[in-house]
Amino acid sequence: MSPPLKYWFNINSFYEASRPCFRLQKFFGLLPFTVYRVPAINLGNPPQAGNHSSNSSTAIGLWKSEVKFMDVVIFTLWQIFFLQMFYAQWPTAFLEVPMSRIITLVSLLLHLLGGISCSSSAMVAFHCRRKFVRMLQLVDDADSLFKTFFSEIPHQSVHCYTVTLHGVTFLCNFLLIIVDYIIGTFFDKGNKPNPLMYLFIYYYIIRTIQVTAVSSFIAGLYNFHKRLEAIKQQIRSLFVDQTCTSLSRPCFGNKERIQALTEAYCLVCESLQMFCALFVWQPMFSCASLITAAVFAIITVCHTLSNESPILLILSIVYTIPAILYTFHFLLIVKLGHDLKNEGKQIAVLVHKAINQSSATPVIVERLMIFSRYLQHQTPVVSCGLFNFDWTLALSLISALATYSVILIQFELVVPQFFISAIVQLFEERNNSTEP
Repeated sequence: MSPPLKYWFNINSFYEASRPCFRLQKFFGLLPFTVYRVPAINLGNPPQAGNHSSNSSTAIGLWKSEVKFMDVVIFTLWQIFFLQMFYAQWPTAFLEVPMSRIITLVSLLLHLLGGISCSSSAMVAFHCRRKFVRMLQLVDDADSLFKTFFSEIPHQSVHCYTVTLHGVTFLCNFLLIIVDYIIGTFFDKGNKPNPLMYLFIYYYIIRTIQVTAVSSFIAGLYNFHKRLEAIKQQIRSLFVDQTCTSLSRPCFGNKERIQALTEAYCLVCESLQMFCALFVWQPMFSCASLITAAVFAIITVCHTLSNESPILLILSIVYTIPAILYTFHFLLIVKLGHDLKNEGKQIAVLVHKAINQSSATPVIVERLMIFSRYLQHQTPVVSCGLFNFDWTLALSLISALATYSVILIQFELVVPQFFISAIVQLFEERNNSTEP
């Protein structure tokens, strides 16, 4: 079998389906350890739903983590890059830009927070590598239950979604860098490299790391969504789509399946909470980047309508295109967060419908009541601790965009050389100085 086909048919777990995400994060220093599976021990007995946690792990193999020498080297080099901003010359040069001190400090703070967020994300992942291994094990246990009693999770389709998402993200980010470079050469012709150029290089690298981490987070949420969707479909096929006579018979298979669905649901919810705790930091900072880029885009577009200066058109392009990329990622996270929460609600509705069916046997009702109690205590929510990623957050961001845009426009009208006016004046002075 050729290596591509061997790779394709070996995608049979959460880790293999998300392998591009983990490899990219490891390359950028955000996952500074190596994960591998211990060879499985064949016990000769199929896993049972009642004691699945005791024998499933040995049947499918245990996940282990190890910090290798190359992991330490990559982690150290990226940490040096993230923290070199405190010793570089571009922060001082950035403060000398002839703009309002408020705008320069806010922009400088966002650049510094970008490096700090990447550094802290890598440190959190390194410190919580046991939790990462535990998350992989829980998802594998849920998949093993599902494979034993129902059908296998479509890992290949999840892998295709992951590869496509990363490919589109890298293509868009590369095109953004090319557009910014062309605009930069048009605006700063013939000048030698200066500290601000190193600022832009630092910003592009940090942005690439951030969009990669956000894309990996989106792919992980899609992975969990497919599992909850499969649980919902199995509950629907067991109770809603069955005839009344099939539920009135004492079927021990249904009892075992309900118990397997209960355990799988709990395992998926618990692993989702661990996943959010480990990888939610970059999506949080992405929300701040979205607000900043969108506010600056709104201001520059508004000034473009009243001023025909070429620099305003350039700035509107520079700020609008990244804002579109951040918005695309944000909407995907919000949609998947809403879908995960909605899947949990639909599972609860189907379970309560099955409980209220008069044809269900007492044994089935007892199992469903246990499932219902688990549904009350565990809900699939994408949260960072401060807020949930749902449509309420989207409305809050729209309100924040409107508020900050109005405030900055008022400052622009009152304070001389606050932001846009200072850039336009600097551009005109450079053009006048270059003219013969």
